[in-house]
Amino acid sequence: MSRSKDIINSADAKIMGCPPATQDISINLKNRQTCVDKANYGPANPMLEDNEYWQKKANQFKTTLPIAKTMRCSNCAAFIQKQNIMNCIEKGLAKEEEFGEDIIEAANLGYCELFDFKCAGDRTCDAWITNGPIK
Repeated sequence: MSRSKDIINSADAKIMGCPPATQDISINLKNRQTCVDKANYGPANPMLEDNEYWQKKANQFKTTLPIAKTMRCSNCAAFIQKQNIMNCIEKGLAKEEEFGEDIIEAANLGYCELFDFKCAGDRTCDAWITNGPIK
């Protein structure tokens, strides 16, 4: 899977030593939307039962619904939670909110290496890769 030209790639530029999407909410939103559009990032609200969304994932990966529901960003190999990335995410959130650390914990945030955006651990996408996260 090649990266979309629509994605602002963290390898192309750094802001204060961090991937741009961790520091600029507009870049993060653009890259996240690309993942929604091209790789079905979701479900919209992981706290709700959305068997239609998960059944599509089960069909795609040729597995059962219960197994598909375990294939989350939080256990994807492209989900990065190394300390330097987590520091970048916290630094970026601190610009927007005073509760950056609380947000990171509540959403189980990490950084999606494939689509270059802050990613919520309870979601997934079509590009899910086994054996994550990278810590």
